[in-house]
Amino acid sequence: MSQDTIDRIWGGFLGGAVGDALGEPIEFLSQQERLERWGPSGVREFVHPDGLGRFTDDTQMTLFTAEALILQARSGEPLLSALHKAYLRWLVTQQLPSRIPVEVYINEGFLLDEAVLHRRMGPGRTCLRALMGATDLGMPVVNDSKGCGGLMRVAPIGFWAALRPEQWDIRRTFTVASQAAQLTHGHPCGYLSAGCFALLVREVCLGAKLEEALATTLTFLEKLGESGAPIRNALNQARDLAERNVPWEQAILELGSGWVAEEILAIAVYLGLTAPDAETGILQAANHPGDADSVGALAGQLLGACHGSVGLGRSRRLRGYSTLVLTIAKVLANK
Repeated sequence: MSQDTIDRIWGGFLGGAVGDALGEPIEFLSQQERLERWGPSGVREFVHPDGLGRFTDDTQMTLFTAEALILQARSGEPLLSALHKAYLRWLVTQQLPSRIPVEVYINEGFLLDEAVLHRRMGPGRTCLRALMGATDLGMPVVNDSKGCGGLMRVAPIGFWAALRPEQWDIRRTFTVASQAAQLTHGHPCGYLSAGCFALLVREVCLGAKLEEALATTLTFLEKLGESGAPIRNALNQARDLAERNVPWEQAILELGSGWVAEEILAIAVYLGLTAPDAETGILQAANHPGDADSVGALAGQLLGACHGSVGLGRSRRLRGYSTLVLTIAKVLANK
């Protein structure tokens, strides 16, 4: 594996957590409340007294996805079972029960030892309900949700695939990420968007330009026919807005409010195509008028993968948050 790929993966982890934490304090505030607190420029720094951000369930579940991939590579158990167990361990951090006996999954893994992951930071209700109601490991949920809770946690599948491109081609990457999201989100837009994002991340971490990665993803989506049409349309719209140099303030009106998966995916891609640097794009994402922390997380993961940790490290604002996140990332890297 190349050092460039490693750097892009580190960038993806860090950028996602930073965007998530920047968006966390403003997600549910009205536009007026945001203006009163931070003015027209919005949040530019981490706002907690210690100067550090507080990432949410988006980053928590992202790390548990990474844990599952690491453990499955050792055990050889079915991958969806490993992913489901990891998400159930995350549910334990939220102090909530599942119908699947806790002894099935509680004694595996290493992230339960990380106190920062036991904070309850606005977890999505769809994820909570799906995991609490699960009765069989690896079984897709039955609901009609196309929220972003499946999408926001699958970047590590793209990272993992970039580390093992011969074993993890684009089809496998797309399929595993889609199935991972389908454990909690049953609408095709909810889980196919996750497959698209993991594929984008794989290609970018392997050195492709985002434009090239997007073309590969759209070509793959064509094979899905009508089930992939809404996501295809959203991605094509993001590309069209970027090609026409439509400014961010107008683009967000056209790309949607960012409360569902295909909209957040399109917003992240638009920012990846247009932001002059990672810091600018992440700040724009985290100040999105809709689901700010999830838009920040997803755009941060993509921008971090595009620019790498070196690119993120050039930002004075983003460096201050690196200690906490990189401590967790190092735990993952050493397992």
